Amino acid sequence: MDDKPVKKKTCFVISPIGSADSETRERSDKALKHVFKAALEPRGYQVIRADEISVPGSITLQVLEKVLESDLVIADLTEHNPNVFYELAVRHASEKPVIHVIDATETIPFDIADLRAIRLELDLDGTERARLEIQAQAEQIEHG
Repeated sequence: MDDKPVKKKTCFVISPIGSADSETRERSDKALKHVFKAALEPRGYQVIRADEISVPGSITLQVLEKVLESDLVIADLTEHNPNVFYELAVRHASEKPVIHVIDATETIPFDIADLRAIRLELDLDGTERARLEIQAQAEQIEHG
């Protein structure tokens, strides 16, 4: 019998984070907790965002490592944050799976408008819809 622990799949969330007391942070924290983690942790993923990395070292290098090495990336395009688009471009270049999400009130920029994106609403019904869509896309990714 093999007693090796099963390695969890990893999902890195790239999103606008903002300062600790900002509306951006409040929205980002809600999406992380109530949608991304709620959708993927039951599927065996460890879901992490840049501000949850607690090891010493270069933040930029740690983020890029997560962007390149994670099994899955969720890219929250809300607010059209330049850092998010930079990290998303790096992930796209790696040709690894990405789930795109954006606040339902915003438009997707022209350059990536042809990519399927989950429209995110942070009310009770909206978070449930988004969780189900993320789970469905993750399942499709897992099965190739």
